Amino acid sequence: MAAEKLLTEAACKAAKPKAQLYYLSDGAGLRLRVRPDGSRTWILRYRLNGKELSAGLGPYPKVGIQIARAKATEAKQHVSKGDNPSTAKRIAKSKQIELGETTFELIANEWLKHNQNIWSATHYERNEGLIRRYLCPDLGRLPIESITEQMMFNVIKKVYDKGTKVSALRTRGIAGQIFAYAKATHRGVKNPAKDMADNPYFRKPPVKHYTALNDKNIPQLMDRLEQSGKEQILDIKTVCALKLSLYTGLRDNSIRGAKWTEIDFEKKTWTVPALRMKGRKVHTVPLPLQAINTLMQLYQLTYKEADSYVFPSTGKYGFMSENTQRLARID
Repeated sequence: MAAEKLLTEAACKAAKPKAQLYYLSDGAGLRLRVRPDGSRTWILRYRLNGKELSAGLGPYPKVGIQIARAKATEAKQHVSKGDNPSTAKRIAKSKQIELGETTFELIANEWLKHNQNIWSATHYERNEGLIRRYLCPDLGRLPIESITEQMMFNVIKKVYDKGTKVSALRTRGIAGQIFAYAKATHRGVKNPAKDMADNPYFRKPPVKHYTALNDKNIPQLMDRLEQSGKEQILDIKTVCALKLSLYTGLRDNSIRGAKWTEIDFEKKTWTVPALRMKGRKVHTVPLPLQAINTLMQLYQLTYKEADSYVFPSTGKYGFMSENTQRLARID
């Protein structure tokens, strides 16, 4: 019997085109085909009714080695029943068309949109980011009903093994909610993410809370924030955001997403809309002179129009990211 799992991710990445088409074998019929033009595709060889056939399992690196192995296992299950995997794939695709768009990414985006109005902007931003970074690259284009528990395990394991254990656990939980949403909207009947909730491989790391700022350290912090030129290692917008958090007591989410329409310099108030408040109520904050001066400093830098962001960014959401403020270091 041929050895299985001969390839590594590094070997797949290092596969270079040659003058002639060639294959790299992973064993058990699974091969990576490398064409002279540099394209790489997963191919599964199998025998059905005495004939040797092959089925494409997707391009590399869009389909990683772990997902390719999971797809190969699924295809072999069809073969063991006497079914042609390619025919089964076409039937599944036909059913997908009949039922409407049911890819994981489309349903995930619909789930995000469905919940956006009841989540804080920070919660939405975090969930969207985990889906985009960790779930969609491997699962996004797959019909949601075709995703197996083994596929889910491979995806979450990849995140977990990087050391981002909390993100891995959150990602599994989000995936479980997406599958539940698919089931609730009659586009799925199983939940492989929920089925692996108690998988002992994924151990919850000990919780480490951020250390609270001691009152005695506030003068030192303010001295560091007041530094300028080469002495100041933080971006001016980050410095101002940290100052405003001290002057107003607002949460980082309320500060980062601020627009200039919320600031009333004449009345010296900052009115935060309900969407960015944890309690979902409009909140007006009186601004001390220090906060007014900080905002005036920002006004010269970031004001473009009344509806523009106080803390603009070139990132996905157009304003300062969560980690920019939370992970800022001045030491």
